[in-house]
Amino acid sequence: MTTYEIKPFELTPDFEECWMTAGGHLNLRVRDSGASWLRAELPPFREHLSFALGNQLFFIQIIDVDNLDNGWFQENRLGMAVKDTNGVGCLMPMEKVNDSWRPVEKSWGLVDMNSRKPLNPFDLAGDEPVLMTSWEIHDVGIQSVREYLRANGWTIASWQSDLSVDPSIFAEKDGEFCGFVIRTSNKGPDKGKRPENSNKIVDQMRSRGWGSKFVGMKVASSDDFFDPRLEHLTRRINRRSKLLLSSVEIEELNDY
Repeated sequence: MTTYEIKPFELTPDFEECWMTAGGHLNLRVRDSGASWLRAELPPFREHLSFALGNQLFFIQIIDVDNLDNGWFQENRLGMAVKDTNGVGCLMPMEKVNDSWRPVEKSWGLVDMNSRKPLNPFDLAGDEPVLMTSWEIHDVGIQSVREYLRANGWTIASWQSDLSVDPSIFAEKDGEFCGFVIRTSNKGPDKGKRPENSNKIVDQMRSRGWGSKFVGMKVASSDDFFDPRLEHLTRRINRRSKLLLSSVEIEELNDY
């Protein structure tokens, strides 16, 4: 498990304006289709925007069709997000006309990241059960911790769901700035466990004058009637299932 502060995309005024327009355009379709946002916040780290529809996850980077080399499209980052999630990679071509941004394509405004052909999410989303990936299990825990922190006076500075990067959340409260390492488990009765390199993470955070916290989460599907004889097995959870999550308990990362 790599430990470092993942670098977000560079936020320029043009990017922020374009991102706001793209997000507003997509938000109408997300709202009306019954989809739900996965990420629609700045700063972005891998995808610029992402949402879930039916049994599929869609990860998007916006591009300026008149300046394709401006660094907005970072194929490796988007490809990693798609691979980790078994998701769908999309681009959203945008153009600036009379100082205003607008989508180039009709409807959702999306194209496939590889073929560059128009993409309608309804053509890919279905009702068939699809198992949640390790990334999704991880992300569920992160979202739960984010909600808890905000409800308890913490200000979120940044967050990301990359499985190979720690900490997942940086937040501040009462003058204390901390990195939060999150682990979510869907195996047996146990919560997520601290990573083996916890001491290294603690040292890196301390060298910058930051604190280091840990939250271990447990997740299961609400319709999974648990058999104690199978508690050593990993539980199967389908996408968009109703979930049961353990309570959030903040601990020191090095509190063994």
